[in-house]
Amino acid sequence: MTDSEKLDLLLLKMEGFATKDDLKSFATKDDLKSFATKDDLKSFATKDDLKPFATKDDLKSFATKDDLKSFATKDDLKPFATKDDLKSFATKDDLKSFVTNDSLRHEMNLILSEIDSTEQRLNRRFEEVDKKILDLRNYVTSMRYSSEAVEILMKRQDNVEQRLQKVERKVLYS
Repeated sequence: MTDSEKLDLLLLKMEGFATKDDLKSFATKDDLKSFATKDDLKSFATKDDLKPFATKDDLKSFATKDDLKSFATKDDLKPFATKDDLKSFATKDDLKSFVTNDSLRHEMNLILSEIDSTEQRLNRRFEEVDKKILDLRNYVTSMRYSSEAVEILMKRQDNVEQRLQKVERKVLYS
C-alpha cells in the first residue's frame, strides 16, 4: 500500500476523533470539581424513592394560597354554631309534626265558626229567656192585680161582716 493510501486510511480512521476546537468546549478537571461525586449522589432520592410522592400533575387539582384567600378561616368560623350546638334544635323532620300557618288558620276558622254558632244559639236562648221573663212579669202583675182585688174584696167582706155584726147586735139588743 502506498503512502498516500495509508494516509487516506489514517485520515478516515481519525474522522471520529475530536479536534482541538472540539476539545475547547469540553470540561476540564477543574470544571468538574464543583460537580457531585457518586458518593454525594447516594444520599439523594431515586425514582423508586419518589414513587409514593405526588407529582406536578397530581397537585394541579389542589388549591393554591391565592385560591384559599376567599375562604373562611378558623377565626371566621368561631361565631358559628357547631353540630353539638345544633343538637337541641328542631330538624326538618321534627318540623313536619308542628302546626303550619295554613293549618293553624284553618283550625282558627273552625273555632271562630263554632263560636259564631254558639253565640247564635245563646242569643236565641237569651231571647227565649227574655220572653219567659216578660211573661212572668205579666203574670206577676196580673197576680198582683188579682191579689189586690182579692185583698179589696176581703177587706170589703171584713167590713161587711163587721157592719153585719153591728147590725145584729143592735137588732139583738134592741
